[in-house]
Amino acid sequence: MKLLLTTIESDEVRTDLALKYLYCVLADSPMEIRLKSFGRSDLYTDIFEEIASGQHNIVYFHADRFNEGKLRHVAEMVKKAVPTVAIVFGGPEVSFETRRFMKENLFVDYVVRGEGERVMFSFIKSLLSYEFDYENIPGLAYRDNEQVVVNPYDAPVDMEALPFPYDKFEAGKGTVYYETIRGTSDRTVYSQYLPDARVRSIGLGRVCTELRYFLASEVDRVVFLDSFFNYNSERAYRILEYIINNDNGVTGFEFNVNGDDLDEETMRLLAEARDGQITFNIDIASVNPEVLAAIGRGENIYRLMYNITKLLQAGNVRTEIHVKAGLPLETEAMFSRSFNKAFGMAEGMPVHIEPVFMSKGSALRQEADRYGYVYASHAPYEVISTGHLTAAEMLRLRGVARTVESYVGDGGFKNSLPRILNDTGLKPYELFRGLTSYIMRSELSGKLNRKENLARTLYKYCCGLYDELADPVKLDILKDVIYTDLAELVSEDAMRKFDKKGWD
Repeated sequence: MKLLLTTIESDEVRTDLALKYLYCVLADSPMEIRLKSFGRSDLYTDIFEEIASGQHNIVYFHADRFNEGKLRHVAEMVKKAVPTVAIVFGGPEVSFETRRFMKENLFVDYVVRGEGERVMFSFIKSLLSYEFDYENIPGLAYRDNEQVVVNPYDAPVDMEALPFPYDKFEAGKGTVYYETIRGTSDRTVYSQYLPDARVRSIGLGRVCTELRYFLASEVDRVVFLDSFFNYNSERAYRILEYIINNDNGVTGFEFNVNGDDLDEETMRLLAEARDGQITFNIDIASVNPEVLAAIGRGENIYRLMYNITKLLQAGNVRTEIHVKAGLPLETEAMFSRSFNKAFGMAEGMPVHIEPVFMSKGSALRQEADRYGYVYASHAPYEVISTGHLTAAEMLRLRGVARTVESYVGDGGFKNSLPRILNDTGLKPYELFRGLTSYIMRSELSGKLNRKENLARTLYKYCCGLYDELADPVKLDILKDVIYTDLAELVSEDAMRKFDKKGWD
């Protein structure tokens, strides 16, 4: 019997690790197992042909909100070409509203709901033993004649019972994804989580052993997928302490943290880290109290800002700030206030605007009517408008989000933008809103995939902006600053080509 575990790469980084876990828990079964992740640019026809010609008995598709539509398209083609193949779907996108999913997609034979390792193991065991006792497998959905049967979710997986996924897969030298906890202490209304979201963790001894493997392999970056890595301050401290004390001079570590819960002891420890060794992703969401209350965030915004400021002052911990767009009750003016505060704190560190999605399984989706949400009916369920943001305003926020990502998503243009703000007196949101409008009017959106063109566009926009200042010296100085920023972002060869072509 042959099993294919597959997906299509997407913006959801958990998908790759999820497939590795499934492979590891099934690796000792008496069947041939293959794992294949297709590129996001691969053609449907090419993916279909490779799968359909593989003589698989079972094909498992791991779906998230970004790739679910593509996977359905491929899976339907495979089922029509090979009717005897068993089509199994799993992942967060099909773990909710499962009955509807199966009724709308008749080519899907089974769905693995929630945390899939134990469910998939029991399902394969049932097949291989010819027991077919699907009704006794929690977390499995299946067809019984013309009926769709959806079993209740399985109990949360014991993290200690899961294998280390990189025992079967070499970490390599690039980026690896790793998790030490499941469940989440962050129960915001826009978050997608299972009904039983209790936090479970791997013991510190095992974590340090597995980190030692990454350090010995000299991987470039280890990204912790833990939702609020520092849910337990003492545990987080010990892991950070191990990383800092065993630094190999190469490997960096990235964490999603609750900035409100960073204590003074952890702050002192982080001061000992190598520059760039640690990256923290901190979700501010909003600075407006009524919005924070509506989304279920009770953090002390002043404590959060204080902690972020201390991290930035220390300078050795890379801090990336995330602001949500499209939250309940939030107007464009209120969002601009949040963004301005976040940008002001960042001091050259990356800032990201993340539009809210109406994910299946989120409380916000269930309360959409209450807050006046209008959203796309297909994944990834983009918000079109809210009771406080018109469709035009939401489109504008999305455009600003793209512009911000282009210019500061990687920490670029860190000297140019503060100078523009200082020279003109504009607030950060005003600047990016105006720059976005200029990009749209000039039809430049498709030309900004290169840093050189970002620099040219910023300068051209400022030519008009600085005309009102009637101070050409300031514009000349800005031009030099943009040039200096660009030189830090691209190679010497690229700068030579830029000099030859000029600013047009």
